[in-house]
Amino acid sequence: MKKVFFFIVLVIFWSQIDSQSAIDSTIRNLVQINETSKSQIQQLSKEVSDLKLQIQRQQKAEFGKFLSVSLFLDAAISSSNNLQGLVLKESYRNKIASLNNPTSNELGFSLETEIHNALKPLLQKARKTNNNKFSQVVGSFLETGKRSPGSLFPAGNIFTSIIGMVGNLTVKEKAIDQQDLDSFIRSIEKYFNQYERLYQSNLAFNSEMEKMKGKLRLLQDDIRLVLQDIVMLIDKSIKRNQLKSLMPEEVMLRYFENKKLSELLNKLPAGAEIRFPQDAIKSCKEIASGIQRVYDEYVILYVNNYKEIRAIISDTKGVSGTINHIQLGKTLKDLEALYTESRGADSYNLRLKTLFERLEAVTQ
Repeated sequence: MKKVFFFIVLVIFWSQIDSQSAIDSTIRNLVQINETSKSQIQQLSKEVSDLKLQIQRQQKAEFGKFLSVSLFLDAAISSSNNLQGLVLKESYRNKIASLNNPTSNELGFSLETEIHNALKPLLQKARKTNNNKFSQVVGSFLETGKRSPGSLFPAGNIFTSIIGMVGNLTVKEKAIDQQDLDSFIRSIEKYFNQYERLYQSNLAFNSEMEKMKGKLRLLQDDIRLVLQDIVMLIDKSIKRNQLKSLMPEEVMLRYFENKKLSELLNKLPAGAEIRFPQDAIKSCKEIASGIQRVYDEYVILYVNNYKEIRAIISDTKGVSGTINHIQLGKTLKDLEALYTESRGADSYNLRLKTLFERLEAVTQ
């Protein structure tokens, strides 16, 4: 009986030990599962944090690109506006216009005075002609030429008209012969030649300038379109029609200036993503090279015109012994001073160095 009781106690003891072992094993398993879960949660949390950081870095990089384009377009607008001012260049044009005035003495002589002086011997022989009226008609030819488009004096046309009038006078007045007519032509032709050279030089200059204005307008249109495209990309609520009526400077101020750009990007909903358009880099390169190309063409055109005008003024010294060399020297000095001052201001105002520095930031 004792043996049976001992056996039962032993069985109960070992069963309790087995049960405790099972419990301990279960607890250990649960602890292990918990540790694994905690590790997985930590890993997942780290991955989420890394992803957020990556998104933030990416958004910052994208913002940096938009900011670089904003700065570039600001410089491009400024450069194109200054380039437009160079093309118009009123100070230089006004000086050339004053040289083309047949009543001025900028070239060391007055064309109007030389014509009337050459007419005097012929009119003194005239008997059937009203000398005052004849002189007035000649003067009206000069005035008409002076008011021609572009303030350029078409010397060749005026010369032909005056020679035609004096030829009719020769036919009408018996006392005036062919020799008188030839002498008159020789007397004024040398002066007209200088004005004709001025006219042809500046006619070509104006024609090339008009072409340059067309190229500049296309450049400014390109700047406007790139600016509109990027603004609409950042803010989908803005439509092109809203931007078309605005000057590029106003679009920059309203939507793409640094502070405004930050505000627009901060308004983006969580998770929203704006990719910087890669074709914008190409567009910026084309705009910068276009501005440089038009400026280079302008410099060549401007320098060549200056050299031509200077040569014409210098050559006037040999036209006649009555040329006013002091006045001619003053005209040359004024033109050279205007040219030198203008050249220095041109390169500074155009901000090409700034433009290409900002382009480099865009392409990095």
